[in-house]
Amino acid sequence: EPTSSEADGVLGGRCVDTGGINAGMLRCPRCFSRLLSQCGRLVERAGDEALLHVPRSSNASAEAADGAADSGTVTTAAAGTAADPAADTAPDGACGWDAVPHEWWWVVEDVNDVDNVALSYLVTPPAAGAIRLALCSECRCGPLGYQRDGEAKVWFAAPLLRQQDAMYADDAADFPLPAGLDVAQLQAMLDSGQATVAFKTTFEEARLGMMLQDAADGDGVEVTAFTEFEGRPGPVELSGKVKLGDKVARVNGQSTRGLDFAAVLEMIIDAPRPLTLHWERTGSRPQDASRVAHSDFKPIAGGP
Repeated sequence: EPTSSEADGVLGGRCVDTGGINAGMLRCPRCFSRLLSQCGRLVERAGDEALLHVPRSSNASAEAADGAADSGTVTTAAAGTAADPAADTAPDGACGWDAVPHEWWWVVEDVNDVDNVALSYLVTPPAAGAIRLALCSECRCGPLGYQRDGEAKVWFAAPLLRQQDAMYADDAADFPLPAGLDVAQLQAMLDSGQATVAFKTTFEEARLGMMLQDAADGDGVEVTAFTEFEGRPGPVELSGKVKLGDKVARVNGQSTRGLDFAAVLEMIIDAPRPLTLHWERTGSRPQDASRVAHSDFKPIAGGP
């Protein structure tokens, strides 16, 4: 029987799978909200790459002390309010910066893979370049990490996060519906196009078995049919997750925004495996699959 301390997780825990990926759930050290679920690669860093830049100001000391007492982490009022637009109006020179070294970091290749994070406006600590500070979106504890300007990946300092065994995952408790919104209302919003579903799939195969075209609404690239090869459906259809009309948002973390279907197909074909595709779905989609025979990709038509 697990003990209560095991359920609370380990501050600074670094348990990984055989691929070096976080094997559990990473949680906020203050409010315990879930930040990452079996996601994030463990990386050892040194020198300037190991520094977490923490803002400080003269009026932050009281809350900083309170935050440190609660979590045992670097927690400051200045960092905790950096994601608030109203609080980020002063120039960077209005407060000082502490550079705190951390040897071990979790790196997430795309911010959309994070369960719960708030990112500040761009700030420019000395010799660090433009970054966004990563905070817990529930209690504003932080900074827990950062994202460099122009990059999709987010870095989290491992000693500042509490790692909990994946056996304690409880999606209903960690991600409750907003007050007053029930499942039926949420489904109605999705079906009507008022909300967008984002998800991802990962494939090892070279041939995926789908046909892409420029989206009918002129925004993005969507699946128009599934293809079969030697009478067999492809991995995309067999995944059971992708529907006709779903749009390809990213290929191995790289955005497809502004690209036509031929360029997206080339990205998919040329990308190394395993291949992770991020999808977006707006409104309800038909359940019946349209399937056509596979044909090799050509710049004017076809699919991988």
